[in-house]
Amino acid sequence: MPLLDTPLTVPLRERWPPNHIHLNLIFKELLPEIEMESLYCMVRVIPDQLMMHGGTTDVCGSATLMSIGKLGVEENKLHAKNIYASVEKHLGIPSNRMYITFTNKPSSEVGFKGTTFHDIIG
Repeated sequence: MPLLDTPLTVPLRERWPPNHIHLNLIFKELLPEIEMESLYCMVRVIPDQLMMHGGTTDVCGSATLMSIGKLGVEENKLHAKNIYASVEKHLGIPSNRMYITFTNKPSSEVGFKGTTFHDIIG
């Protein structure tokens, strides 16, 4: 059950076409590494944020990848590589202008469809 949450300074109108093509591409690029069916995956991009990174207000962002499992020392390195590449390619945020936080949640702490993932996936 991965959730990639990405606040960015990038203005919505500047990088976001009406068909949400960037969101679809980021979503598809995240799925193979998480190995979770798309029904349980979510990508949220939050544009137009007031942010500062490294003492400047140049384009920047942050990301949080929350998942039930599929996170760890080696997995996070691969996730970081893929997320940075995808965000830079589709949203124009350089890898030196964004941090990623990884959060591994127990299935009992994430809800879906009136229950928790503990009941859905164990």
